[in-house]
Amino acid sequence: MEQKIVGAWSWTYIEGKGRMVFTADHTLKEGFPPDEEKGRPLRDDDFDYLRSGTWHLEGDVLVTETDNTPYIAWFDRAFPKDTSEKRPKLDREVKRQKIAHIDGEKMVFSDGYSLERDTRVK
Repeated sequence: MEQKIVGAWSWTYIEGKGRMVFTADHTLKEGFPPDEEKGRPLRDDDFDYLRSGTWHLEGDVLVTETDNTPYIAWFDRAFPKDTSEKRPKLDREVKRQKIAHIDGEKMVFSDGYSLERDTRVK
């Protein structure tokens, strides 16, 4: 099942589609596309990845462990000495999601949540 998980997946949120990339070395990153895609092909580097971490399977349960270190690094670059903006605190998260179905197009979890294969990047 691991081979089916590796790659880019997306989820829909109110303003667009987020992106989650699972790699063969069991790392992952989560992020969002640029505000204006303008119909051009996207590159992986075009996305703002705000969370990163690791993933593994425990049977048919996908376990992801992420934190917002990339977001904190972006914040530090964007506001180098600005004390008017509050620096985000480290936020760690562990998710355990039972995979009900997975194929080349969709990963569906037992709680009804799903991810779709992300084909936006060329």
